[in-house]
Amino acid sequence: MKNVLKTILYIIGFPALVALVAYNSLIVYEEGGTYGFWPFVGLIIAGVCLIVYTIIFIVTGKNSKKNKGNRKKVMKSVATLVVMSFVLTSGIWLVVDIVLPDILKDATDGTRLFHQLQDDYDAQAEVHGDLLENYIRMNCANGNLPCSDDFTEDDWVEAGYSSPEVQELLTQNFKSMDVNGYKTFTSNGPWLNMANDSRLTIPVLVHLVLNEREVNEEVTYYLSCTMEPKTLVTDKDGDNVYKKPVANEEVETVLHWTILDMQGTSMNIDLTGAVSGLGIDIPGLIESLGLGKYLDGILGTVNEAIADPALAGAELYIGLDLRNDKVQLMLTPAAESRGMHGYQNSAWLNSNNLLFAVISIFPARQWLYIWGAVVIFSSVAVAALRVKQYGGKKEELADIDDDEDEPIDTKGMNNYERTVVSALHARNKMK
Repeated sequence: MKNVLKTILYIIGFPALVALVAYNSLIVYEEGGTYGFWPFVGLIIAGVCLIVYTIIFIVTGKNSKKNKGNRKKVMKSVATLVVMSFVLTSGIWLVVDIVLPDILKDATDGTRLFHQLQDDYDAQAEVHGDLLENYIRMNCANGNLPCSDDFTEDDWVEAGYSSPEVQELLTQNFKSMDVNGYKTFTSNGPWLNMANDSRLTIPVLVHLVLNEREVNEEVTYYLSCTMEPKTLVTDKDGDNVYKKPVANEEVETVLHWTILDMQGTSMNIDLTGAVSGLGIDIPGLIESLGLGKYLDGILGTVNEAIADPALAGAELYIGLDLRNDKVQLMLTPAAESRGMHGYQNSAWLNSNNLLFAVISIFPARQWLYIWGAVVIFSSVAVAALRVKQYGGKKEELADIDDDEDEPIDTKGMNNYERTVVSALHARNKMK
């Protein structure tokens, strides 16, 4: 009966804990399933702790049975079980909680913090799962990932990061954004900091777009033909013409990136206040004179000029929003049309496997803390059963301990018994 009870206590301890970790990690597995074993790191850690605990459970049980009647040795065995149940649950995470926040902050440049993942790891798993899905859909839309009736956009999404084509595309194109984008804004000064918050005014924006930056010509970017910037070449007659690639042509080209590509989102500048001071209804004037088509042509020319290597060398689409009696200047970067998120999200996506591994640790951490108390309680209960089953009575003399030099308790023995016990003790010490 005691053995059955000990088995039940074992099952409701660590095995139940690992089952809870697996159940509470389902969203992490669903969102990051195409990243191989990485989303399962937390479960693997919990499983390793279970294996270690099981070995200790079995070994200490055998030692207690082997030393039946020797209360001191039985107590040592059961104490080992109880202490290790704490170390393998709450103890190990007390140490992790000290070192992990700084490691995570340094590894992500402060863009992913410990408390963010701790507070809601499921939501963070969904964020990083969406990064991959949206990346795939953007690149299906622009042709970088070819779709057909046999292999659709949804098939690409289902394959996810397990697809070699997706891995290769992400690696190559992120390197271009990193080397020929992000690092060009950080190598020659604190330019990137000028793009933060409210500091990105129009003069600063012009400065960041037009400043000369060094580009590594060996780092290329993969594009479908329709997304390649126009390339200026000299034809056979010696004239400068813009070459346009033929349909379905695969292109690897050197790209430049603007500061708005690093943000990854459009920027709207409200000019309503400035034009209202002129006392002129700009939207009404443009509509009444039919100037819309001319503005489109002018802005298109500006867009092409910005993309010229002599200026920014990268597309930055400029438009006017005249709806709702407002005048807004709209600046749209080329990142999305090229199939890229902004730099921060692209950097996360480039290391998404590692980030899923970190996220997967938090369900394990949470339940090793919560259910760890149950594991410790069940270990104490098992220890009490083993002491009662194998430890003997407190007043009884334990078996001869050949590792100890403590005097033998011969209280209650007659002279003959004292002589025999003393002789056995002396003989064991000589072995």
